Amino acid sequence: MSKDDLSWSFITAYYYPKFLIVVKEMEWDERYNFLKALYDDKQNENEWEERSDEPIKDMIDYVARKGYLHFFCMGFTVCEDGYYTVHEMMREAMRTFRTLR
Repeated sequence: MSKDDLSWSFITAYYYPKFLIVVKEMEWDERYNFLKALYDDKQNENEWEERSDEPIKDMIDYVARKGYLHFFCMGFTVCEDGYYTVHEMMREAMRTFRTLR
């Protein structure tokens, strides 16, 4: 297994359950802003496009299709050597997790 695969394995095992708890505790308006910001920062040339007059419903539909793991992975950058950086919003989510538990 490569070093970056090992890092992703650790990240998903350690952080993902905590991320799910935090994001599911958010009201949908806050969740929308959080997920949109992660998406926009990772897809800086292709930002989240609001497709209707109901952007939160659109996000709910997108999450239903793609899953939360899709957004979660946007919160990390993993290099081939296994080193990784954590998006500031993901760090904030982990701080929030500590206050919830």
